[in-house]
Amino acid sequence: VFQARDRATEANRGVEISYSVPKEGAEMWFDQMAIPADAPHVAEAHEFLNYMMKPEVIAKSSNYVFYANGNKASQQFIDKEILEDPAIYPDEATLAKLFTIAPYDSKTQRVVTRTWTKIVTGQ
Repeated sequence: VFQARDRATEANRGVEISYSVPKEGAEMWFDQMAIPADAPHVAEAHEFLNYMMKPEVIAKSSNYVFYANGNKASQQFIDKEILEDPAIYPDEATLAKLFTIAPYDSKTQRVVTRTWTKIVTGQ
């Protein structure tokens, strides 16, 4: 959404793109960093994650990609334009309408996986 908004602005043709959460609510969006179970360099991965979680470091990332992060201590280092954009940092009322999806039970997950495999393979 943010890239589309930026491209529309750059095109200078009067098209405005915005993002909003429906009054009924919506799925919460977030990115995460994780260490795979079979990662060959676990200690180094932990070092990297610890580095990225430093407030001033993750703030630089947010300032670069215009995306929120979960480290409240970083907010003092984040550009005001980003912090005040409700599409990036929603207010408490909007956050209250967001939800996460629970994992599927194993039977449902199997159906989803098989269906997706059929779609991807064209079978």
